[in-house]
Amino acid sequence: MFANINSLYHIEEELNQLQCNYKELYEHLQHMVSLTRQLQVPYKYLGELLAAEEEPAEPPFIRESVLQLYQKEVNLLKEQKDFEKLLSLLWNLEQISYSQVFLLVLGAKPELIQVNTIIK
Repeated sequence: MFANINSLYHIEEELNQLQCNYKELYEHLQHMVSLTRQLQVPYKYLGELLAAEEEPAEPPFIRESVLQLYQKEVNLLKEQKDFEKLLSLLWNLEQISYSQVFLLVLGAKPELIQVNTIIK
């Protein structure tokens, strides 16, 4: 999925507003994205756990015990007071992958992630 640079800037601005207006929620989101990266869990899996109506398929090669701990952390994020603000942002993504959104959360610049085909 190749995102339009303007769409990436728009999402970056929405994330900045989320950070300013819902600081605790955004900090917890940053924690989850960082944890996702550290555990080498696909960003798509995190996005689907947060936004999908159905339970996503578990990623291969990750121990069940690690996934259980990870899912507990995801549930803590979903229990945040203003979680629906993040959910709304995730539901309204057009031509932007979860990977691109979460890399923006980690501080990547839109220009660097626009056409990076390696992102999972």
